[in-house]
Amino acid sequence: MFTTLLFFIIFLIIWYYLKNWINYFKSGDPKENEENYWMFSYDFKDHENYKNYWDKDIQLLNEKKRIRNKLIFLLYIDAIVIFMLANHLVAQMMIFIFN
Repeated sequence: MFTTLLFFIIFLIIWYYLKNWINYFKSGDPKENEENYWMFSYDFKDHENYKNYWDKDIQLLNEKKRIRNKLIFLLYIDAIVIFMLANHLVAQMMIFIFN
């Protein structure tokens, strides 16, 4: 039970730092803000830059978006692990209480 609690705390700390790191790492897209940090970059429609895809500036922006998407994916994985650890911790507490 203590190891589950320890892992739960560690993954909560990782989640906190990932969230702050994603908010700090901006790709330069004007549609990004502090409240939609959890959204992938392809959730935003990008019609005006579609024709200029091969420009250097757009390619650099896309590279930053890819890095940010990888961080967001890690945040999602971390949230799933936190959910599983919370369920496991509650199950262990119930076993401890009922025994």
